[in-house]
Amino acid sequence: LKLSLRLNLSFRPATARSLRAGRKQQKKTTNSSNNNNINSSNTHSTQHSTTQHNTNMAGKMTKTAIITTALTAPWVVMGDLGASLRRSSDTASSWMPANAPLAEGNYLTVPLRKMRARHFVDTVADQEKLYVAEVSVGHPGQAMSVLIDTSSGNVILPHRACPSTACSEHRRYSPWESSSAIDVNFKGEAIESENRLVRGKHRREGMTLTYTQSDLGEGNATTVVVRDQLCLEKGEKCVDMGFLAAVQLDDKPFRALPSDGILGLGLDGLVASPICSFFSRLLEGSHSSLAPLFGLALGPAGGELHLGGTDASKYQGSLTWFPVDHADQGFWQIPVQAVYLGEEVVDSCEKGCHAIIDTGVARLGVQEGRVPNLRNSLRSSCHTRGALKFRLASSADASDFTFFEVSADVYGDEACEPLLGNLPLEEPDFVGVYTFGTSVLQRYYTAFDWGARRWGFAPLQQQQQIVV
Repeated sequence: LKLSLRLNLSFRPATARSLRAGRKQQKKTTNSSNNNNINSSNTHSTQHSTTQHNTNMAGKMTKTAIITTALTAPWVVMGDLGASLRRSSDTASSWMPANAPLAEGNYLTVPLRKMRARHFVDTVADQEKLYVAEVSVGHPGQAMSVLIDTSSGNVILPHRACPSTACSEHRRYSPWESSSAIDVNFKGEAIESENRLVRGKHRREGMTLTYTQSDLGEGNATTVVVRDQLCLEKGEKCVDMGFLAAVQLDDKPFRALPSDGILGLGLDGLVASPICSFFSRLLEGSHSSLAPLFGLALGPAGGELHLGGTDASKYQGSLTWFPVDHADQGFWQIPVQAVYLGEEVVDSCEKGCHAIIDTGVARLGVQEGRVPNLRNSLRSSCHTRGALKFRLASSADASDFTFFEVSADVYGDEACEPLLGNLPLEEPDFVGVYTFGTSVLQRYYTAFDWGARRWGFAPLQQQQQIVV
């Protein structure tokens, strides 16, 4: 998944139905740091600048491989996005977001549904099915669904004022119907000191995200920041955080998403601001009652997300752990020493390879320049149906490795046609990039250690059939 962030700093009034692009260039840099309003002791600040980091270093994934950050011309948005849509919230008392009421020593289990992408053309079997969780947002809670995405860092929800088709075909979040919603900047500070939601002419920070999904395509989301609570387990476990509320969404890929929004579980390097990191804010609200890790068990019909721990009953044996490479970039990416098809080497990874754990896509993703050779190798081995094996480095010692296997029914269909996602990353800037989507991860229990910056896996229990 590629995510480009562009910070926009200037706003002029416009109607909720008309969002017109501005032209004046902005060169100001915003440093999203911690502040007194937000307890950010366990998170890191994210700075947005015009600098792009390009590198040709072999085997090293840089931030521009998947994410680039730059300032662009301002776009126009009305401070009060929904004057004509506001209902009863004008008289509602302000109910501030609360910390998550969690029992010490417990982890949270979030049921996941496996859902097919909408409006999708050229689907193949179950390859375009993704895992979605039900949450409630605001007070009183507004029911919404979110795609669980380990390769992005923010929570993105369609705003009630968004006129785009991709918004109107999904459920939209309305700040005016939530007594706990606050319009904020990227530091988490209220834009108006006397009102929770801004009105009239205001200069607001916003962000345009270019979201590239290898199964569904690429498009932009134009967003503002709203602070509110996101609740799990029927509204009983809540997280006080900042959402990127989209006031405009491109049809591709957002119209095809099987969920209303996206819940990112990437590391700090992918987060727009510390207040926007769901998992960091969850840990802060739990007051150390949750362990800094989460686990995923993805079954054929549904799955489970375990927040604050792992469930050993879901997997066989013990977890094998691997250090996350270049964790500052925000991705759960693991060094790959070589790729095998059966016993044959199909990618020697002489210049280095990485596998990115990406639950926001379904297929095995392969860097564009390597797709033809790999596809030919997979087709030629159709009758043998050997597993595609990734040799993962467990440590700096080259002899310390483990194979992660992708079976033939995952990387190809019955007609021997390879099912690969195309990653448009050009060499030599980016070398040896693979992504493990949900179809690849489905036979394993995967664990994400937020504190130690490592990723682990173990085979799922054979009797494990997770249905929600």
